[in-house]
Amino acid sequence: MRRWDWIVEHVTRLEEQRYLALLARVIEVDFGGRVERERDLTAFMAARYRWGNKTTRRRASRLAEIGVVRWTRSERDHWTKTYELVAEAELGPTVSALDSAEASP
Repeated sequence: MRRWDWIVEHVTRLEEQRYLALLARVIEVDFGGRVERERDLTAFMAARYRWGNKTTRRRASRLAEIGVVRWTRSERDHWTKTYELVAEAELGPTVSALDSAEASP
């Protein structure tokens, strides 16, 4: 499943959907799918999109909550958060796809 479909299915507000999709795209394109330090992500989003640190962290946590990214603590210092995108193949089918599969015999 595509990340955008997954975000739309799990987030109701349109504005929040767009912000989360933007953040997921930034992690994918600009960071190669993996952010080694949360500070790098917050600095990038502040410089490019004028997001505050707290806003970026909150939205990244929301992406983790709905399953688009995984976050862990760094093995080096156990303080720094790292983010990694979940592969689109691991996201699973949408509810609408399941409904259409059940409707067709």
